[in-house]
Amino acid sequence: MEKTMTQTDTQVKEKNKIKAQTETQTESRAEAQENEYVWKNGHPTEEEVLCQSSCMGFFRLFNNLRKQRGIKLEQLVNGVMTRRMLSTIIKGDGYFSRECWEFLMHRMGALTDYFEAIVSRKELEDWREREDICLLVCESPKEARTKLEAYEKAHPKMTSMAKLFCLKIEWLLKKETASPQVLYELACEAVCCTVKEEWQEQLSGLWLAPAELEAILLVSWSLGLLGETEKALFLFHQVWNYPKKKGWEDRMTQLLCPQAALVGMQLYQKLGEFQKAFDIGNSALELLRAQNSQRYAYPLFLSLIDVGEKLKKTNRAPENLQQLKDFRDAFQVVYQENHLPCMRVWQRGSVENCYDVSLVLKRMRLSLEKSQEEICIDENGNEFLQARHLSRIEKGENRPSKENFQLLTKKMGRTLDWIMPILETDSIETLSMRQDMIYLTNMRKWDEVQKILDVLCKKMGTEACQKPRIQQEIQSIDAMSLFRMKMILPKEAQKREEKALAFTFPLEWLSRKELPFLKREEGMIIGDIANLYGIMGNIECAEKLFQKLYDVYHPQQQFLKINAPACSVILAEYSKFLGDVAQYQKTLEIDQNNLEHELAAYYIVFSGELLYNKAWDYYELDKETYKDAYRREFICAQRFAEFCKNEMLVDFFEQRAKKYLK
Repeated sequence: MEKTMTQTDTQVKEKNKIKAQTETQTESRAEAQENEYVWKNGHPTEEEVLCQSSCMGFFRLFNNLRKQRGIKLEQLVNGVMTRRMLSTIIKGDGYFSRECWEFLMHRMGALTDYFEAIVSRKELEDWREREDICLLVCESPKEARTKLEAYEKAHPKMTSMAKLFCLKIEWLLKKETASPQVLYELACEAVCCTVKEEWQEQLSGLWLAPAELEAILLVSWSLGLLGETEKALFLFHQVWNYPKKKGWEDRMTQLLCPQAALVGMQLYQKLGEFQKAFDIGNSALELLRAQNSQRYAYPLFLSLIDVGEKLKKTNRAPENLQQLKDFRDAFQVVYQENHLPCMRVWQRGSVENCYDVSLVLKRMRLSLEKSQEEICIDENGNEFLQARHLSRIEKGENRPSKENFQLLTKKMGRTLDWIMPILETDSIETLSMRQDMIYLTNMRKWDEVQKILDVLCKKMGTEACQKPRIQQEIQSIDAMSLFRMKMILPKEAQKREEKALAFTFPLEWLSRKELPFLKREEGMIIGDIANLYGIMGNIECAEKLFQKLYDVYHPQQQFLKINAPACSVILAEYSKFLGDVAQYQKTLEIDQNNLEHELAAYYIVFSGELLYNKAWDYYELDKETYKDAYRREFICAQRFAEFCKNEMLVDFFEQRAKKYLK
């Protein structure tokens, strides 16, 4: 076996070397051609190009981050696209697919949650097809195999990133039947889809995305199956330590850490080092809990409980063993109730902040109550787009060109772009601090929210704080935190929220029969306004506004089968409002629908509240008939709040326990 492994290692290294040389030659030719073009045509510098781009804000941030990380453009794009292809996209002459820009941002160690993107229907359908495979691969492998083959047949010319995904799924499907040697070679092939440099000796010199590091974990797993435990552990630690060496923040690390922990736990158990295995798994689980993430949480529960029981036999039982069992039981109940597998694969990223361009344009047109023919005429009375072409766009059959997209959105009163940072900033650190505020807002830690808000304003400076989306964010967070701390009355909070909304969204649009496309923060603010109407007793206004919001988010929710972040919050507030006016059956339907789609994404920050809402719905509908149901939902709500370390919610549930558990 040792001889076979040595030969395989040599073959793989030689293969990688040849591929790397070929790629370098190709890249060098492309660069030479580009340099020649620059010399002949004298086109602008990179910074000037960025200012002319249609995605100016994103590319400026993208470039700043690359320079800050000290990454050469060739290093960043190697194995994904050519340098020239990226330059073409930056100039505005190409389309930057969601799959591609997300992958490159991940290579730089940056989350894509900080951006909103408008993408083609086809891209979202591709994501949905892969997601369906991920849901099946662990518990229904035959169905997963059928869907994988259908996906590969429908995509004969795959990107290197899609090929990487397919090979990782292939590895998982063959795990129980193929030989360790076959699995090893398959895992190496997956890595080489996008990694063109030498990777088996040292990873810290490379710029890799979580999806690529996952493939390297499969190599480590395969080596363990081959009995090459020392080599397997070397690769595992390379991956395990990678996020820290590259300075990833915890929100980014959770995309990789849990699956790395599962591999590491297996390897250390083979060596009989059960405490080491438990510590690795437990640290990954604590990271997930701090991020309110369920990525691979259930398999971690199972592995930790298994190792914990082995430690118990040697009188070293972990203190949190019973808590782990409680988490496992609650998650299993909730998954089964919502028709989700307990064991599944998670894709590298999410489409929570992505919007189908077809739905965006159609909603904006319907909000104006205009026909397709009317929308296709410019201010001079000239037709810039044929109505039948717009019809195909709205059906999801075509994606509009950059020019037509800008003309259509401008005609309908909105300034939109394909990729939009949530705030007008060139700093990923600023966007990260903004996310910290949102997290603390969800945890109802209003004092801490105000502290970060003050720091953020000082960091950005007075001029930057006047930008519309930044000012909107500041004033909205300030209004709701002051209201929740009971420092201002509902009427004052409503006025402040309306003022915040008006920075990007004319208030008269609220009176339209249908709302137009909403950016994330706009939807949240309108939800707050509707909720404040309800608190002040203006039931009619509250219900109308909530229904309009529901009409905005429901179509995309049904299409993607996951919630947008704003959708979770808005529907939760809507259900509370309906509960206050005793419409419990409708409330239950909304809460169930909201929970199902919330659980389909990896952030579960609102799941505890949604489970409690269901318990409340059942109790108010008929507390005798639904006694088992509301007790079950309440216990699960307690466990989910505990998992997410939501202290406020845990305390609230303790106060309500007598009502639901007596």
